[in-house]
Amino acid sequence: MTEIATAATTGTEPLAHEELESLAPLYPLPRLELVSGRGARVKDAAGREYLDFVSGIAVVALGHAVPGLARVVAKQMKQLGQCSNLFANRPAIDLARELLEATGYERVFFCNSGTEGIESALKFARARARALDLEGRDVVAFRGGFHGRTAFALSATWTPSYREPFEPLVPGVRFADFNDKAGLDAVLDRGVAAVVVEPVQGEGGGVPARREFLEALRTRCLALKAALIFDEVQCGMGRCGRLLAAEHYGVRADCTVLSKALGGGLPLAAVLMTRDFAASLKPGMHGCTFGGGPVAATAGAFVLARVRKPGFLARVRRRGRVLEEALDTLVRRHASLSGARGLGLLRAVEVAADAPYDPPALVTAARKHGLLVLRGGERAVRLLPPLTVTDAEIAEAVEKLERAVTELEAAKGGTT
Repeated sequence: MTEIATAATTGTEPLAHEELESLAPLYPLPRLELVSGRGARVKDAAGREYLDFVSGIAVVALGHAVPGLARVVAKQMKQLGQCSNLFANRPAIDLARELLEATGYERVFFCNSGTEGIESALKFARARARALDLEGRDVVAFRGGFHGRTAFALSATWTPSYREPFEPLVPGVRFADFNDKAGLDAVLDRGVAAVVVEPVQGEGGGVPARREFLEALRTRCLALKAALIFDEVQCGMGRCGRLLAAEHYGVRADCTVLSKALGGGLPLAAVLMTRDFAASLKPGMHGCTFGGGPVAATAGAFVLARVRKPGFLARVRRRGRVLEEALDTLVRRHASLSGARGLGLLRAVEVAADAPYDPPALVTAARKHGLLVLRGGERAVRLLPPLTVTDAEIAEAVEKLERAVTELEAAKGGTT
């Protein structure tokens, strides 16, 4: 599984061949070259239009070319573009206050990306364990989870192919099965300082947590005095129909990490903390040169003001149900699909193990039909439309996806 878009070509797409001569070979190159977008649609270098159900991997929550966003960002850039972490800036202070009011947390640390936010949260958790004189410093994470590419975040990410080239990684991380409440006793003990978990596994294939699983984690962490960290980098900021996905479960973490959609396309992450979780932090212990810069914070405040509105979130929940029903119908119509799952507008379809095609082939076929989707998990394809997507756009996307599935089944001799 990967967050990298499949780079297969249909032979007519405008691929950025110059990438081969200039970029490090860390992505499948050359890639489809996108040049513009508006709302839920983007255009490539040849002028062909696509319905974008990738959204910059859940970043473009309000759609492309959001009215007003460029204006407020440009205004701030003309006033104060960057001032480092040696000085305060009003946009970051205002964004911090709005985030805390919206989520009920009491402290926030700003940085640039989801992986940096997770890295920070795990460091803070170990500092907390030391300050409380807890017995252990281990971290528990879950199979299927993805937390980022920096050293500590990667150490808590399950995918072996991501981890192996860089081993040895940060020690002291244990893995358990996601949603396995019965298995928690085998992995949670006095040696654990923190548990990190996604309320909905994004890259793992749109897999929601079970309520009883998160409740058990909360109970066990309290008993052990271990910190509970929610990774809401992908599933947060309204993606699942609530500002925080954890609100669906009524379970509160000691620390929640937001990023992706928060910055409106600019690099921004927020590590939200209770006062107790932040109590062990000291000046100079951690920092971030660009974190909470005035321009990114201005964009974050713009996005948050719109996403947190009850009416906006209610529409996301309604459209999530529309997408859920459409994908369930699609699965019933095609034996090559074994299921659909997700929460809100974080959805996935599972390609059956005996299907005559694999998930990368479905991503490529969908693109041929004018729909951008992406991989998730070993056998899934994710759909991450903008939160402003319309019912008509959802219907159009599922129709395009069905055409792709039908074409693949016919090409391999399959039947619907």
